Amino acid sequence: MSLSLWLARLSGARPEILAKAPGDVNKHAAMGGVLLSTSGVAAVSAFFALHSVLELPLAAAAAAGLVWGVIIFNLDRMLVVTMTRGNGWVLNLIAALPRIALAVVIGTIISMPLVLKIFEPEINSELIAMQAETIQRNQDEYDQAYDKITELEAEEKRLLDVLAGRAEAVVSDDPDVKAAKSALDAAEKAYQDASQSAQCEFDGTCGTGVPGDGESYRQKKRAADDARATRDRARTALDDVTAKVTKRIQDGSSTDVDNANRRLPEVRADLDRLRADREDLEKRGSTATAADTGLLARLEALDRLTENRRSGGQAHLALFLLFLCVELLPVVVKTLTSFGPETLYDRLAKRADDGTDHDDKLWADRDRDLAVDRADQKLAMERHRLDAQTKAHAKTTQLVADKQLAMAVKAIDVWGQLAQLRTDEELDRWYRDHVGADEPRTMPIRRPIFPPADGGHLNGGHVNGTHLNGTQRNGTPSATPNP
Repeated sequence: MSLSLWLARLSGARPEILAKAPGDVNKHAAMGGVLLSTSGVAAVSAFFALHSVLELPLAAAAAAGLVWGVIIFNLDRMLVVTMTRGNGWVLNLIAALPRIALAVVIGTIISMPLVLKIFEPEINSELIAMQAETIQRNQDEYDQAYDKITELEAEEKRLLDVLAGRAEAVVSDDPDVKAAKSALDAAEKAYQDASQSAQCEFDGTCGTGVPGDGESYRQKKRAADDARATRDRARTALDDVTAKVTKRIQDGSSTDVDNANRRLPEVRADLDRLRADREDLEKRGSTATAADTGLLARLEALDRLTENRRSGGQAHLALFLLFLCVELLPVVVKTLTSFGPETLYDRLAKRADDGTDHDDKLWADRDRDLAVDRADQKLAMERHRLDAQTKAHAKTTQLVADKQLAMAVKAIDVWGQLAQLRTDEELDRWYRDHVGADEPRTMPIRRPIFPPADGGHLNGGHVNGTHLNGTQRNGTPSATPNP
């Protein structure tokens, strides 16, 4: 088989029809070449994606790419083979739309790895910049999450200064003094707000808007007085706490060195724990950021490259459209050829299909007629069998009825003979009793004639040599048997 015929068969052409239309071999061979080219591009694209992105070994990536190329070839061949001429260009276009949509999807999948491979140097540079931004962003988040470390470091430095004698105890640094000072500041702010509100109400610039001494002003004035009393109590409390702390420092009741010795181990333990947690989190974040070079990261880098660069966007679009057109080419060509006039191959294929359909219809009609004939023959045979069974049954029934009638007639004859014999015996007995036993009888007693039951010969009124009228064959009277 020549290469052209082999490529034509790959495109779905039928060899027996191509033998009759040799002029169409090149067209179908070109379609087969396009299918092979598309599957080859798909295989290369899958190889780059698996080897570059997933970092598979060369052999494994090549094997997987080959399998992907075979899959794409089968899909494209299916799309081309299933596209046939319809009844008009509108129907052809409607039938081609789903296949074109599927080809667009396949082309997009195929083109993306190739585009990533072509822009690989720029994408790698952008990935480094993205990783640096991610590390800085993570660092800011770590600083916010672990701001306690800064506070503990400042406290550690203060405690070390106290232990080294570089710092003296100050009343304002005492925690109790700080708390009292914060309470005074809050009370002072509350008094100032209440005083301003009362004055504003008195001037008529806020609140009810009526100037002068009214009910609203008196209420706000009482609130301001209460806030002032609270402020005065807070100031008194601050003075008391300050006096106590001052006296404690002056009297030496509590030394900063002792407090620093007690507090410093706690501060250092907390610092070590928080620093270890932060170091572990930073290490894991750096590892994850460095490993973030997969397909999604590369696609994001490609989007960033082409977002603000006109030339990059145009190059990306051009490459994408190129590989998309390679995938769409078989379907588009098949669609366009369906709009043109029929070729010799198309006409021969149509006639062959119509002839096959006609022959199949004839064979179907013949099989149907044979089935009908077989059914009729089987029906006739069944009817004949039923008729024979009916006749045999009727004949058997008639024979049984005749036999039963003969048996009934014979039974009636025997009964009549027995009845006659009984009557003769009764008459004979009566005669003996009333006439006399010595008087000769003028008429012998008749005996019944029974049909032979043991194979005896019945002829002329004799049964086994015995005469039926009561006398033997030699004329000697026989004894009269009892019935």
